[in-house]
Amino acid sequence: MGDEPLDNKEMINSTDNFEVVYESHAKSIYKFLFWRTKDAQLAEDLTSTTFEKAWASRASFHGGSVKSWLYRIARNVLIDHWRKKKELLVEVTDALYEDTRPSAGELLDTKLQVQDLKKALDKLPEDMHSVVTMRFIEGLSCRQVAKNLSLSESNVRVLQYRALKKLKEYLK
Repeated sequence: MGDEPLDNKEMINSTDNFEVVYESHAKSIYKFLFWRTKDAQLAEDLTSTTFEKAWASRASFHGGSVKSWLYRIARNVLIDHWRKKKELLVEVTDALYEDTRPSAGELLDTKLQVQDLKKALDKLPEDMHSVVTMRFIEGLSCRQVAKNLSLSESNVRVLQYRALKKLKEYLK
């Protein structure tokens, strides 16, 4: 029952069918979540939450690809997790700024790191330099960078990957 379509009645009325769905798709959902979180424990928790939500909302399944339905639920679970994490980070960051100020040594270290990074960026070819600048300094999405540079999104991702790899080498 890997990617076979189920109708609504099959999903709602059969625990066995849902168990087969779980066994068929749990690993791929876990990999999907792990790839995005890079945290095995978190990916397991989010996978569990995905299937709990799928079980609870199985009445909303109206037939079709079970795999697509599960991936949509997993994506929403991940987005919810990031939203909660972002709210927590904002609270923690606010608390940190109230309690601590960087020392002169920390400011000097930061300034030296920025100078090293600028030197490394200047060593990059122009296209890689542009991609890194737009993505990480200006905060643009891959789609926006691709549009600005008249490239495909996949080309931007490849340039970004190669640029970051070179920067890592330069900063060693």
